[in-house]
Amino acid sequence: MKTKTTFLLGILTAIFVASAEAQYTTNTLSFAGASWNDGGSLDGYFTIEDNGGTPDAVLSLDVTTGNGTSDSFIGFNYIFNVDGQADTVGTHGIDRFQNLGNTANELYMFSLGSPTYWLFLDWQGSSPTSLYVGTIAGGEYSSENYAGSPGIRGLNNEGGSAGPVPEPSTLALAGLGGLSLLLFRRRK
Repeated sequence: MKTKTTFLLGILTAIFVASAEAQYTTNTLSFAGASWNDGGSLDGYFTIEDNGGTPDAVLSLDVTTGNGTSDSFIGFNYIFNVDGQADTVGTHGIDRFQNLGNTANELYMFSLGSPTYWLFLDWQGSSPTSLYVGTIAGGEYSSENYAGSPGIRGLNNEGGSAGPVPEPSTLALAGLGGLSLLLFRRRK
């Protein structure tokens, strides 16, 4: 009986310790039919990982920008870590501030090759549900520009949906705990 109790306490302790550690969640924001202020389109998704409510890492992205009325933007497909596709993004990451120093989360990505395209997608909160849409002068915006271009285009409208996805390790740990309890109860 003492062995069974010790085993059960060990399982419960492991579950408690694992749940007390940093909580990782995965969030994906998908958007379609968005448009820039020059009429160019914006479609795609990005997936980020949060560590305890703070955006921590870019896991994958596939974002396509379309040609607008501005001659300097012909459209580009930003790809990072998508199965079966070559990466077109060299530098990427998450910043805590926007252009004018306003607090927000900003996913930045710089294309490979020349000219270098720069795309900045901004949102509030740790779980993105929509992108910032606004004027460049206000600092709260998502934008695109490229090396050698004096122009910057800002996002006019955006539609998106997102939701946290539990990490597989969290689900596995919960399942292991439940299974242990069932086995323990069966043996009694």
